[in-house]
Amino acid sequence: MNLISQRSLFNKNSPLPHIIILGVFFLVASCSTKSPDSPLKPYPDQLGKREHSRDRDFDYRKDRLHPEEQEIAKGLEQDMGSLGDPATLADLKGFADDLGRASLERAIINQLQAMFEQEPSTPVRLGAFTLTRGRLVETLEAFLEILQQDLPSEEFNKKISEEFVLYRVGKGKGKNKKVLFTGYYRPVIQASPIQTALYRYPIYQMPEQGLQQVKYKSGIQLVGTHTGIKQTRDPQPSKVWRRFTREKIDREGALQGQGLEVAWLKDDLERFFLHIQGSGVLEFPDGSRQGVGYQGSNQYSYTGIGKLMIRDGVINTSQGSMQGIKKYFVDNPQDISKYLYQNKRYIFFTLNDNGPRGSGGGELVGGRSIATDKSIYPAGGLAFIRVKQPILDENNKIVRWQPVSRFVVDQDTGSAIRGPGRGDLFFGTGQKAGAKAGHYHERGEVYYLIKRS
Repeated sequence: MNLISQRSLFNKNSPLPHIIILGVFFLVASCSTKSPDSPLKPYPDQLGKREHSRDRDFDYRKDRLHPEEQEIAKGLEQDMGSLGDPATLADLKGFADDLGRASLERAIINQLQAMFEQEPSTPVRLGAFTLTRGRLVETLEAFLEILQQDLPSEEFNKKISEEFVLYRVGKGKGKNKKVLFTGYYRPVIQASPIQTALYRYPIYQMPEQGLQQVKYKSGIQLVGTHTGIKQTRDPQPSKVWRRFTREKIDREGALQGQGLEVAWLKDDLERFFLHIQGSGVLEFPDGSRQGVGYQGSNQYSYTGIGKLMIRDGVINTSQGSMQGIKKYFVDNPQDISKYLYQNKRYIFFTLNDNGPRGSGGGELVGGRSIATDKSIYPAGGLAFIRVKQPILDENNKIVRWQPVSRFVVDQDTGSAIRGPGRGDLFFGTGQKAGAKAGHYHERGEVYYLIKRS
């Protein structure tokens, strides 16, 4: 892709794609998600003149660190020099971006808001090496400042090359490194706040015994939601609740009659796919809508039923998309329980009024948020990707695939997103997002940007 000639690298006419990926083995890629883009909230430094975090927030927090902790932080920064040969502008042939600038600003600010109170000296991974969370914040803030200048493409490319180091990541070596992207989205699902003859399939909040109490600032709070709560890992139920698999809960009614129902859905398949996505929008009979998000799980490992169905020969590889799997079950309803219950993992939900929030704490933005393995890549990382994307017609059918490139923010993870060569792209909310997500299974290039010291 050559350097584009227009004044700005960003496509000002392209709408924010409310799409998502999921892939041929889509059921192998479940993430905690979020949803429709909410109004842009000002990051503390976005009200009036921006100051860099080093000048305002992180300096006063550095004073709280012990000297030995400051030395550790310094050493972690030095590790960045060991990441290998960085990519160059010539390798990328420019930073053309197929989406509008506003969506990228929103994704960056959302993540900065989530990282605002986090300790800057905390080490995070980038491949085999470490850097600090403060370095990630500096990277996002410096990039945002350049972005808001709306520079001509050549000047923008030059400035990014001068102020940031780019590292290509993925599976493979050197210029052959690739990341396999699947996708996820936020479905809109018809639901009822009460059980009726039509709405018979409940989604549950986590049993009280499953919530862990943790010390957090001024008091004790329950782990289980993102907002205002220190959550360092997936909240897990006690051993007694771990015995309750998907079959125990959904077929045998292990949680019935305990007041744990969040809402009721029309069919078991929609409930299962909501579990896969991790969040959604409930649309009630009166037309009102309510967000529902991930609260926790029963801690069983995820089993992708698409692979099981292909193994058994009931569908072929080309039918392994979300749409293909749904069609099979519509035609063969007797097999629904046979396959759904083989995935013992069960997701608990909580109602919320916000969009989908990634594991890194920031609200996700369609087309701009990705999920990766957080034992390898950092929450809050800024990246540039080059992939292919499906183009849909008015009936949400794929008519062609086209190459795209764009900046994204690493904000999330997923139970099936494991290893350096896996990623998940968040496409947004609704049917169009789901149509793209259900077929997405594409390898692409990923470059992380780190601000130069």
